[in-house]
Amino acid sequence: MFKTESPLPFILVVVGATLILINGLWIGLNNYPIMAASAPASSLSDLYNTSKVNMTSINSSALEPSGFWIRINLGIPDYSENAWLVVWLIFAAISLMCGLLLTIDPRPHGNLSPVIILCSFTSLAIGGGFIIGFVCSLVGGLAGMEWPKPLQNTFVGRILRALKLDSSLYRKVREETHLLSQALWVLIFLNIITGVSYGIYNLTYLKANSSVGELSKVLFLGRITTDFSIFAYPLITIGLAVAKWIILSLLIYVVGTKLMDAKCDFAGLAASVAFAYAPIALQALLPMMYSNQPQQLALYIFAVTNIWMILGLVIAVTRILEVSTAKAIGVVMFCGGAYWIINYLVITPMLEVPGIWFTVKPPSLVLLLFSIGTITALLMGVFSKHKRI
Repeated sequence: MFKTESPLPFILVVVGATLILINGLWIGLNNYPIMAASAPASSLSDLYNTSKVNMTSINSSALEPSGFWIRINLGIPDYSENAWLVVWLIFAAISLMCGLLLTIDPRPHGNLSPVIILCSFTSLAIGGGFIIGFVCSLVGGLAGMEWPKPLQNTFVGRILRALKLDSSLYRKVREETHLLSQALWVLIFLNIITGVSYGIYNLTYLKANSSVGELSKVLFLGRITTDFSIFAYPLITIGLAVAKWIILSLLIYVVGTKLMDAKCDFAGLAASVAFAYAPIALQALLPMMYSNQPQQLALYIFAVTNIWMILGLVIAVTRILEVSTAKAIGVVMFCGGAYWIINYLVITPMLEVPGIWFTVKPPSLVLLLFSIGTITALLMGVFSKHKRI
């Protein structure tokens, strides 16, 4: 038995389900999803330079953005009102009841936690309890599957610690190499949710780009587009993510053990790299947002989550290789540069992988940046033996 059998996961479920119910009732009062925009706008002319354009015939792809505008919607139009709303509120009530029952008596957690997880995903149709409710409910449901483990030692708890850039996580991973299988599940989980989100965002972008009328519906009514093709995205991204994970882990392992003479186990290092990918989970928020500059919006989110991931990777390398932060930055710069060349100049173009990617052209510029990164890594002592800290 664990020293502490905390009911925290189930309290999170209660809080999450309550927020979901509030979100749903708010939609019921307005009979439409909650929407927010970065600035007042009531027509396309407010968002685009349309003085010289015939708005009745022009394709939306020809519109020139006038400034940056973004809208966020909590709830799916046509699927969050009237009878649909009642269905989602019933799911939220079931989740709340399960949370209350498990808070009082956690013993049936193995039977009720899957129900909570299912209910948490259905809440996205009505805004997911202002997103916070969905997160609390999902975290509580996933952690409840492993009760009575402390939250921080569960599958979802480790993902949260990776998001917090908690260095103690990587010390634990270094010691427990059996976490490699769990790290692989982290990659699969992250790429399922982000892959589906990419699919929805891409279909919505194509639909909005088909005509001015469809663009208006997407921007001002919060319409999104889905079909069964969105499930092809995670299947593609999972395979690619595993390949990229192995490549990056091997690069860091070779540099760390062969060039720096660090002592580390490949399984522990690979597991740490997988957990460092945790911030890409935030890319799942894409379908809830849209902008008059949709590609730029996606790239902004992509950039923020990847910078966050790089910070996590630096911390992971510091702990796994037992090197200074400066050397860890050098390792990430050198290995990341090589990884970038392999991934974005070879794998992604060759396989024509769908998604959102940074591109740097011409290729000679990529090589120039890699050379600068290599020299910087050299100055940081990456290619010299070190004393472990």
